Amino acid sequence: MRVSQHYGLTGNQGTFDFIDVHIERDTPLFIDPSVIASLSSPWAGECVSSIQNFFQRVLDHILAGDTSRALGLLSRLGEDNSTRLGYSGRSRGSGLGAGLAAKFYRELSTSQALRSGLITDLEDTALLIEGIREDRISDVTTNIIRKQLVEYTQATAAFYGIPLVSGIVIGPFWESRTSRWTQATVDLPVAGGAPLLLVPKSIVRRVLFHDPSEYYRHYVLEYFREDELLNRSPLTYTIKSGQLRVHKVDVEKKYRRKHGASQENPGVEKRINVDGTSREPDLLRRFKAAKAANPPEALDHETLGGLTSAGEPDYDALLQAVLDLPTGAADATAYEKAIEALFGALMYPVLVNPFRQSRIHDGRKIIDIRFTNMARHGFFEWLARHYPAPNVMVECKNYSRSLANPEFDQLSGRFSPSRGKYGLLVYRSYSEKARVMESLRDTARDDRGFMTALDDDDLAELVREAKTPDGCMAIGGLLHQRFQALTN
Repeated sequence: MRVSQHYGLTGNQGTFDFIDVHIERDTPLFIDPSVIASLSSPWAGECVSSIQNFFQRVLDHILAGDTSRALGLLSRLGEDNSTRLGYSGRSRGSGLGAGLAAKFYRELSTSQALRSGLITDLEDTALLIEGIREDRISDVTTNIIRKQLVEYTQATAAFYGIPLVSGIVIGPFWESRTSRWTQATVDLPVAGGAPLLLVPKSIVRRVLFHDPSEYYRHYVLEYFREDELLNRSPLTYTIKSGQLRVHKVDVEKKYRRKHGASQENPGVEKRINVDGTSREPDLLRRFKAAKAANPPEALDHETLGGLTSAGEPDYDALLQAVLDLPTGAADATAYEKAIEALFGALMYPVLVNPFRQSRIHDGRKIIDIRFTNMARHGFFEWLARHYPAPNVMVECKNYSRSLANPEFDQLSGRFSPSRGKYGLLVYRSYSEKARVMESLRDTARDDRGFMTALDDDDLAELVREAKTPDGCMAIGGLLHQRFQALTN
């Protein structure tokens, strides 16, 4: 039984921002710290700060030879399967107990890569240390950011009406401001007899973004192939044109033999990675630079729906849920939730992590919905390259009257260079579109940001576009056309 079924939630994995996991067994997905670091949001920033602060403290103690303090930090990485993510098959906890913490310490402290300064981030360990893979990285990350996951779970539970149980004792979380583990009791959902931590679907992957096999095949083996060619080793041969060649498969065989390849030694690729990186440290720098230049995309609806057995979103049904609502203040909250569900499905995996009722300016102003822009192509990627758009603000107006200056000023007043200067003003219907467009152009000309107004008919057009091969966020689509109209 999935979370949504257990709590009777309306929607499916396509409309939920969280992973709709099974409550009694694990889903084979993993929290990836590299993906978290690619997100531009305050929540992700707090997670990154905690992860980097913790791991640097561990490295400092290991390099200083302070075994006691290093083990003390690692020993708090206890078993916890509240997320229901991992390989364990059934939800039974696969984190780092005392034995695994000591093993993790041995792996780190005896690593040639760490001693030589090659390892600087948690995700580097998966590239260069045997026995560390996506499940271990995910377990460690979960422990460190447990506080942030609790906050996300509580906010999500409030939005969907999921009941919380008071006084749940959770494992410790890392407090980056004090560089210490902190213990707390919190309010959390309890499902299947165990506490439940919800996880944003934008931060999980099936394999790590910093994939050790990718590094091995496309960087390390290629380096050794070029080295064999440069030194004209016995692996070199001449083709008809007179050019020298070396087969990568021959290089792989040579180095797998050198490092003791066997069925009993599955970590040989990590040894070869360390060998190549030690000889040419720039390999790792180039790999990480290439990754940073091409940030990861979130898993798509089809992949997530398959992994959670939850299916894909029904755009027509989500649109109809919006259209069926009466206009007026009485249904304003229901309208906002219906828009969040529709946009969450339509614009995923480009716009992710909807943050509802976000307070700014010391709480004096509220943003109805704030999405993180994770676009890697299409309109929102183009937008982020040319204008401040790390986030996209959405204001929902369930009015029966026309839009007026207060609505335009309200949304533009939420913009800033750090939050972003683009937003969507979603509204039921209006007959004076030409006048509205002129008001939106005025805002753009005054350098107060860019807004796209969308009524019910426009939402229907977005749904129609979503069913086409290019989707509703393509260059040339409705959103792009409306933006161009602001600057013409």
